[in-house]
Amino acid sequence: MEGPAHLTLNSEVGSLLFSEGGAGRGGASDVHQPTKGKEEFVATFKGNEFFCYDLSHNPIQSSTDEITLAFRTLQRNGLMLHTGKSADYVNLSLKSGAVWLVINLGSGAFEALVEPVNGKFNDNAWHDVRVTRNLRQHAGIGHAMVNKLHYLVTISVDGILTTTGYTQEDYTMLGSDDFFYIGGSPNTADLPGSPVSNNFMGCLKDVVYKNNDFKLELSRLAKEGDPKMKLQGDLSFRCEDVAALDPVTFESPEAFVALPRWSAKRTGSISLDFRTTEPNGLLLFSQGRRAGAGAGSHSTAQRADYFAMELLDGYLYLLLDMGSGGIKLRASSRKVNDGEWCHVDFQRDGRKGSISVNSRSTPFLATGESEILDLESELYLGGLPEGGRVDLPLPPEVWTAALRAGYVGCVRDLFIDGRSRDLRSLAEAQGAVGVAPFCSRETLKQCASAPCRNGGICREGWNRFVCDCIGTGFLGRVCEREATVLSYDGSMYMKIMLPNAMHTEAEDVSLRFMSQRAYGLMMATTSRESADTLRLELDGGQMKLTVNLDCLRVGCAPSATGKGPETLFAGHKLNDNEWHTVRVVRRGKSLQLSVDNVTVEGQMAGAHTRLEFHNIETGIMTERRFISVVPSNFIGHLSGLVFNGQPYMDQCKDGDITYCELNARFGLRAIVADPVTFKSRSSYLALATLQAYASMHLFFQFKTTAPDGLLLFNSGNGNDFIVIELVKGYIHYVFDLGNGPSLMKGNSDKPVNDNQWHNVVVSRDPGNVHTLKIDSRTVTQHSNGARNLDLKGELYIGGLSKNMFNNLPKLVASRDGFQGCLASVDLNGRLPDLIADALHRIGQVERGCDGPSTTCTEESCANQGVCLQQWDGFTCDCTMTSYGGPICNDPGTTYIFGKGGALITYTWPPNDRPSTRMDRLAVGFSTHQRSAVLVRVDSASGLGDYLQLHIDQGTVGVIFNVGTDDITIDEPNAIVSDGKYHVVRFTRSGGNATLQVDSWPVNERYPAGNFDNERLAIARQRIPYRLGRVVDEWLLDKGRQLTIFNSQAAIKIGGRDQGRPFQGQVSGLYYNGLKVLALAAESDPNVRTEGHLRLVGEGPSVLLSAETTATTLLADMATTIMETTTTMATTTTRRGRSPTLRDSTTQNTDDLLVASAECPSDDEDLEECEPSTANPTGPGERGPPGAVEVIRESSSTTGMVVGIVAAAALCILILLYAMYKYRNRDEGSYQVDQSRNYISNSAQSNGAVVKEKAPAAPKTPSKAKKNKDKEYYV
Repeated sequence: MEGPAHLTLNSEVGSLLFSEGGAGRGGASDVHQPTKGKEEFVATFKGNEFFCYDLSHNPIQSSTDEITLAFRTLQRNGLMLHTGKSADYVNLSLKSGAVWLVINLGSGAFEALVEPVNGKFNDNAWHDVRVTRNLRQHAGIGHAMVNKLHYLVTISVDGILTTTGYTQEDYTMLGSDDFFYIGGSPNTADLPGSPVSNNFMGCLKDVVYKNNDFKLELSRLAKEGDPKMKLQGDLSFRCEDVAALDPVTFESPEAFVALPRWSAKRTGSISLDFRTTEPNGLLLFSQGRRAGAGAGSHSTAQRADYFAMELLDGYLYLLLDMGSGGIKLRASSRKVNDGEWCHVDFQRDGRKGSISVNSRSTPFLATGESEILDLESELYLGGLPEGGRVDLPLPPEVWTAALRAGYVGCVRDLFIDGRSRDLRSLAEAQGAVGVAPFCSRETLKQCASAPCRNGGICREGWNRFVCDCIGTGFLGRVCEREATVLSYDGSMYMKIMLPNAMHTEAEDVSLRFMSQRAYGLMMATTSRESADTLRLELDGGQMKLTVNLDCLRVGCAPSATGKGPETLFAGHKLNDNEWHTVRVVRRGKSLQLSVDNVTVEGQMAGAHTRLEFHNIETGIMTERRFISVVPSNFIGHLSGLVFNGQPYMDQCKDGDITYCELNARFGLRAIVADPVTFKSRSSYLALATLQAYASMHLFFQFKTTAPDGLLLFNSGNGNDFIVIELVKGYIHYVFDLGNGPSLMKGNSDKPVNDNQWHNVVVSRDPGNVHTLKIDSRTVTQHSNGARNLDLKGELYIGGLSKNMFNNLPKLVASRDGFQGCLASVDLNGRLPDLIADALHRIGQVERGCDGPSTTCTEESCANQGVCLQQWDGFTCDCTMTSYGGPICNDPGTTYIFGKGGALITYTWPPNDRPSTRMDRLAVGFSTHQRSAVLVRVDSASGLGDYLQLHIDQGTVGVIFNVGTDDITIDEPNAIVSDGKYHVVRFTRSGGNATLQVDSWPVNERYPAGNFDNERLAIARQRIPYRLGRVVDEWLLDKGRQLTIFNSQAAIKIGGRDQGRPFQGQVSGLYYNGLKVLALAAESDPNVRTEGHLRLVGEGPSVLLSAETTATTLLADMATTIMETTTTMATTTTRRGRSPTLRDSTTQNTDDLLVASAECPSDDEDLEECEPSTANPTGPGERGPPGAVEVIRESSSTTGMVVGIVAAAALCILILLYAMYKYRNRDEGSYQVDQSRNYISNSAQSNGAVVKEKAPAAPKTPSKAKKNKDKEYYV
């Protein structure tokens, strides 16, 4: 028949049809009424129980028979009774709350569906069922006037009878020598004709089969233990309440439930209901071990069996691989994410099987020869665990697994191989996060409250909203967390080295970028074993997507052999120094490239769709073995890189992953790449000819105080030429394509010779449109006529020889070269090394750049660095900034502390432990933690003194004890758990303390008891004179004990030892003259590291050019600090020892504050005071000039007087000399101090801390005071 007969029962009006053999006994009296005195035989089934009667000794041969039973259940589906096999069977089941009858006597299946008008039969009430069959013979009609066998079937539910029948000529009686299954079977899905795959849950009573010959009271035989009756499971022979399988809701994509391993080697079945409105999600997944997995095995040979169901774009897909080839079958003809319950029934026998979605069945036949499905992992429902995403690499065919798209919605009635699974209990036992024990659909629109912040786009999910934060610059559930920005100067990169090779067929990639260069690599996946890549790059101001799948390596079909990479272009003029958003979506052969919401689509050729990669690279493509043309290095800013749901930039910064290396700089930094200084107007370089025939794109940065000068010149055939020059403080662009010279003037709002960096873009497109852009001001001009610029000869940068200036075209104003700095030179996507690539180098052209300023100003030192005026310029004391470099603008040494916790410990030698009255501590960090210990300094064992810097509830606090009481100070207003970079400065003087976070006002802490001196003055009047000195000495000793941090033993960074480990990055830590992180980076013997720790800026994993590796990683500079303080410092020197990194703290070293500071000023006490230095060396060891030493006060008052007089005389001489030098200085010279180059040398670039010069150590204390530097705190 085409389909089941649909029979509806109405309790009020029923059609009573009577048949022979007792079918006419129906009527109202058949409604279940317990017969007085008659014993009832009831059994409870919970989904895993059943009983079966063996018919092999008494086969059934019958033409008339009857089955009666009563049932009570809350479950929608379940097998109640089955007998027979092959094409000779009877099956009675409950499906979707209706009674199904399926009969086959050898000539085709007959199905009948019976359901009530209102409600369902799974209402937990008793219902009686009677099925009768009777054979009749009747005359044919019409031309077929022959007798035929008419087979009458009657089914009665609750006494309302309905009859249906069919005619068959080749009738054979029901013959059964198998089993009578009651309540279930070992594998219900495999029973012939069974409309359901799961066993019954509820109560069955008085199951009886009878025919012409005998009567089988099956329920009674089961209870009495008849030898022919076999019982399975924990059967209870009384009616117990069996709760329906509670639905569960997966509330987020991360939620999942792990089910026991599914043993379905040859056969298996799964059925469930689900309900959602979301289009994508992984519903079920399990996989086996990879065949041939080993160290040397080839990735293509490592096939693993797997089974999965997933939702993609609203359609349900079945995925199955038994080791010899996978199938991916769309199981639903329409979308099933309509918010209604959807019933899925999967059955498999060997390679064949079917999947039914809402009763619409789709058969399948697996490819290959294998018939065994070998699954090893747990069966995951709703998603996959995050940690490691299952132990094995995921099959690329399961797109939702690679995209981390877990299922969000409801699931109920899960049966595996016919046996129920209580999802609610499993979820509770596993403590499954995000799995709720109910299912309801909220009618209110979740996006109505506009929950997405910062411009995020809200879309409705299943009882939730989903914020699309792409393009906002923010991340997080509601786009609340600012995305990390990385700055690249052409020699910088970030490389994610994945622990295992990835194989994907679906990728979602998004990022934001800002650049002034028309060329540069944004992001690329690279493989160590193939040419596979997915690459995003700027190409001529357009975004270019390249997808190359190395199909030759994996044996592509001949038609696809040799096909090149697929490319898509989108956007134009994206090098405008504005933020742009790019997104890539690939699903198999389908490609989408979107730039600022403008989408271009493409389709890949060939059958091969698998992308292999080991790395995700940004800025520089370091894996170059399989590419012929290396993309240009990137100069600009990248932010918010998310690859298949993983925000790798932020994970790298926060220490969430350990497999990233980078030297790009965190924060939105001003980018100056490879600067060079032209120290005189007669200096210049000559490079190879500029290639600008059909089009060109030039970019560079410059900085100067000179109003005029030639920046660039290249001559050509005929009259063709190009000139860029500076005229009266404005940029001129002069060119001739053969139509006569033309001049374009930059329209900057003021002269650009202001000793600040400026950006220049000069371009010409194929349409002959010329563009001149100075910073953000643009001028365009269209020229007619000749369209090609035919250049020849050398490209001159910075000037020309004197005789060539006289031959320049008339519109060129320059008669001299350029004096100043050039950087970031980009010639049509090529980044030349101006000095290394120069054909000729004339005059003084040197690497690096620093302005001509030699006088301390408020802007001299960045980030609250202290400007120290010197005779020939200034230096910056960066000790309390967490930064380094000549102007406190470079990052301090930075470590990332990972998830598992880490610890860096500096330990003083036992004989060199300092005791201090004053301490100074500064550190920079970024984290998302609300509670952690950052730094702790402990005294020697048994003393109990300590100092601890910690984060508590998202704010910074310090607690210290240098006597008997804990003293605390905090900054409650500054939230530091926001992932941004913060700098903390702490000072202590005795029991007094100050704390500053970023540019917040300085917090001061003065412990109680400061008025004791007033009370002591009153008390002294009553103390006898002879006891006064004894009391004073006692009080002095007592005060010294309560203000001195005694015998410091160790500095510990990371909090791991305190049980509150820090996760994030720590930079530039400074404590009393020690730069512990820098010492750790140099493997100082006094420093020990442990745990999940990574030094930022460690060398790349491939050999790059010297310019590429000679870079320094910056910490996050998101917060710029311009708070002015008035703290004064003291210039001292330290007792001689070897000049290590501990001495790299310039002249301002009051931070050392060693025991001399704790000695009283009374000369009489000096003999009793034994100071100890912070880092003394053995006796007799003497440091070179410049080593910092501790100065002890002289006990000679006479020496002090003489020193003061000498200092005054020397000051007068110095003042006269300074006035003389000032009057005779050269106003026009452009001096560059090479010690303050903008780009650090190669040693600094690899993470080394700059060792700043210290002046020669003064010979006497008085001379030290005379040479005290003037200081500015900025």
